[in-house]
Parts: sequence; C-alpha cells; structure tokens
Amino acid sequence: MDKDSKNSAGSLSRRIKTRVTGPEHRFAITLPPELAPICLEEARPLDIPALEPSEAGLEFTGRLKDAYACNLRLRTAGRVLCRLSSFRAGVAEELFFKASRLPWELWLNPGIPIDIEARVEYSRISNEGKVAEIIGQSIARAHFPQAGKKGDLPADLRQKILVRLVENHCLISLDMTGAHLHQRGYRLRHTGAPIRETLAAAILLKAGWKSDAPLVDGMCGSGVFPIEAALMSRRIAPGLGRDFLFQMWPSFQQNSWEYLRRKALESSLPKAVSPIIGIDLDSQAISAARENCERAGTPGDIEWKNTNFFDFVPGRDLAKGLVVLNPPYGVRLETGGADLYERIGAHLRLHFKGWRYAVLAKSRLEAAALGTGRMRLWNIRHGGMNITAAIGTI
Repeated sequence: MDKDSKNSAGSLSRRIKTRVTGPEHRFAITLPPELAPICLEEARPLDIPALEPSEAGLEFTGRLKDAYACNLRLRTAGRVLCRLSSFRAGVAEELFFKASRLPWELWLNPGIPIDIEARVEYSRISNEGKVAEIIGQSIARAHFPQAGKKGDLPADLRQKILVRLVENHCLISLDMTGAHLHQRGYRLRHTGAPIRETLAAAILLKAGWKSDAPLVDGMCGSGVFPIEAALMSRRIAPGLGRDFLFQMWPSFQQNSWEYLRRKALESSLPKAVSPIIGIDLDSQAISAARENCERAGTPGDIEWKNTNFFDFVPGRDLAKGLVVLNPPYGVRLETGGADLYERIGAHLRLHFKGWRYAVLAKSRLEAAALGTGRMRLWNIRHGGMNITAAIGTI
C-alpha cells in the first residue's frame, strides 16, 4: 500500500470512529405488532437502553454493539434497522441535496448491490419510484475509498435501504440483518407450509413455556417448535449459526462481535433441561426434522417419534408441560376443519389433563371446536393469512 493509500485508509478509519462507531444511533427492531410485547420482554436481559414500542415494532438509542446483540440474541425479531438520518424534504431538490450530504461511504460497502425501498404518504413528492431514484443518485455521488471494500461477497447479498417520506419528512434506514432473522441457518428441509422460526419461538413464549417443563409437538412437520424449544432450553443464541449484513460494513467492529459471540457461547447449556418430543405421522417429515435438528446443534435434545399424535399418550414419568400443535389449516393443506379440532380437543381432554396447550387454527371457529373450555385466542398474521393460536390449560 502506497503512502496516499495509507493516508486515505487512516482518514476513513478515523471518520468511521468519529461518526459511526463512537456515537449513539437510533435503531429499529422490525416485527409484527402482536409480537412486540413478547420481543420487549425477551430483550430485557440484553440491557438494551430505552427500548420502546414504535410503528416499526421496537426502537432504541444505543451503539452498534447493542444492535449486534439484538441480531444475535432475539428469537422473535424480524430484522434490525439503523436509522441513518431524518430530515425535512418538501421538494425533490431538497431531498437530493440533504441525502447527498450523508456520509454514505462510512456506512455502505461498495461491493454490495443496493435495493432502495421507498414509501411515500401525504408528501409533495408523491412518486415512490422518484424518491428511490433520488436517493440512488445521492449515493452515486459519494466517494467510496478502496479501503471500504471487503473480500469475496455472496452473489445474492443486497444492501436494503428503506426510505419513508411522510408529510414531507424523510427517514432513511439501513438494514443491518440481511436475510430475515427467522432464517437461523438450520432449516434446509421442510414439509408442507412451515411456520417461521420467529413465530414458533413467540408462540412458545406466549404460551408461558419454561425450559424446566416438557414440550410435546404432536404434528411437528420439519421440527421448528421442538428445535426452537431446544435452543431456548439450552440458551443457545438463535443467530450463532448464521452471518449478518453488518459484518460486511466498513464500520464492522470485529472485536465487539467476537466478544458477543463468546459470551453467548459461554452462557449456553450442554443439554436441554426437560424432555422435548416431536411427533409426526409422516416419515419424511421426521427425516427432515432430524436433519434440521442436527444442523441446529441439538441432536441429543429431542426425541422424535414417527407415529400418529392420536396414538400418543404421555407416560406417567413425563411431567405435565406444554403440548403444541400446528395442524393443517386453511390453504396450507386440504385436510383439517372443525372435525379435526374436535378430535384434537377430545384427545387432549382424555390424555393431557393438567397440561398447557397452544394449538394453531385458521379461525376462531376452529379453535372453539377444541372444546377445551376457557382459552385465550391470539390472532397472528403469518404467510399472508390470519391465524389464531388457542392457548390454555386442559
């Protein structure tokens, strides 16, 4: 590296420290509103400063390492955004001028293609495509030093930039996460219409499941509920098995990240505290679940049973815990309906007395068909559908 290159790299490093890694920033944790209270509770042990509900989900002011920890540790979050800038922009020229003044070269990796998503409401600049174009032009004017580049990058990696222009007020956010946080890295095989890992974790938490109680998934499919339960029981951070977009940023703090990962590994347990059982009638589903379980690093924590849930009766040596069921509902499969839920309810009442349950249904009508008495009905949006989680005690 010649003298000019060294000076350029040193200048970039100083500017990053002064304007990116040193100061606090505003961050958003995006997730559906019904999951926000659950995520807020699970974030408390992370000591995230002033975490509060927002339109996006949750927001806080902190340092980059706090956002790293959210990506690594949160089980119910969707992704983490950095609020890069907020300013008034009444006309196109003003938007371009103010966006051009942002230090894009301190935040963006020039080797990663950019996707700009614009949302416009009640503003003088009414065309979302025009807003995205202006932001793209402002980024193109930025000077990206060679030192900002990284090594070989995945071909499908994209840097998402979200621009929200509401009532002539512009908010620009950078995605820190990359692939959605439900993509833990372990589920490469699935069957039917799988439930997201983030939602599975949220349902377990909403149902009040604690790792010292057994868990039975009677229709486990590719094994998401048992695997998420095993990760929770062993206190394994959900982000340990994957990479994140912020690791490609010029400002990436390798030492801080390695420290967070090391602390997460040190706090994990060698085995699940209580029995976790995954049941499915489909042998291919059980095979997929076993493979996913191996990749998750929890092969000895889950007992897989290739049988019909209606033939399964918990033994006397199994303490009362939580039974979770994700039956085929709605457009997922052609089976299901109120008759299936009546059978499920009858089986629960006969063999799971004293157990807690969480059963997913496409409607409140199907959930009511369980006939299990008083229950909480939790409405959730998943896969473009409204579903209901029936939660209660037999």
